[in-house]
Amino acid sequence: MTIGCVICLGSKVFGQNDNPQSVVNASAAPAPQAVAPANSFLQFEGAPIELQLNTALWLPRLRGNVTYGGASAPNLDLSNDLSLDAMEPSFYGDINATWKNWTLRVTGTSFKSTGSIGATSNGVFGSTAFAAGQNLNSSFSYWTVGVEAESWLWRPFSKQEFPWLAAVANESLPVDLRIFGQVGARAFGIDQSLTNAATGSSSSFNETFGTAYAGGGFKILFDTREALGFIKRFDVDVGIEAGPVWPGDGGLFMQINATGTAWLNNNVGVYFGYENLRQNVNTNDYELNSYIGGLIMGLSVKF
Repeated sequence: MTIGCVICLGSKVFGQNDNPQSVVNASAAPAPQAVAPANSFLQFEGAPIELQLNTALWLPRLRGNVTYGGASAPNLDLSNDLSLDAMEPSFYGDINATWKNWTLRVTGTSFKSTGSIGATSNGVFGSTAFAAGQNLNSSFSYWTVGVEAESWLWRPFSKQEFPWLAAVANESLPVDLRIFGQVGARAFGIDQSLTNAATGSSSSFNETFGTAYAGGGFKILFDTREALGFIKRFDVDVGIEAGPVWPGDGGLFMQINATGTAWLNNNVGVYFGYENLRQNVNTNDYELNSYIGGLIMGLSVKF
């Protein structure tokens, strides 16, 4: 009688013709690791609450017209009549906190322009009268601080098409389009003065205004790692918002922006584009229809 060799491996018994090397003990196998696709946009997401700081050099010009002094005051062009249209390098900054589909933003900037020009006709600004040919020295200062809340509403290329649907882990999206809505509130101040150099007479207007506004836009996120190895992602952001202004009668605030951001890694990007702040105000015999707009370029840092 032949006695077969018996080998015990775990709970399974093999005869002499069995190959124990073909058996893998499941309890000793390493757990599979979840690997995000090479172009997964989840790789750009950090902590549950992500902070982003944007600091920029803004190169705006002031355009529009102003009337100050009642019905008899002329409508003065800010460029041709007051020479306030020079490009003025200015600081523009904001800080963003993002959680899921929501972003809360605090933003602000300031701007100042001065000009000197010979009056093109007789007129008045406030209580300061001037005649054609007299030299007029003008200044215009502007500041604004605002708070905005933004949420994307639709992502047509994603399986998480709407924000109330569950997020999809490791979703592969070489291009992600996000339609968003936004509400905001801000204060802005205007300080404008004019001096008749020939007579020494000077008048000024100074007021702080408030506005609440709403709007929306779109963002397009491109994964560029295969096409442009040194740029990880490129974002396009376009938005427009508008709302009434207080105090005054029939005032309007409008904000238009279009920027592109090239992310060099998960945390640092450079951006450029166009920013336009429009303010129409009418109060105390002062009526201003103006916009401050120009190219913007800066640095974005995520924490």
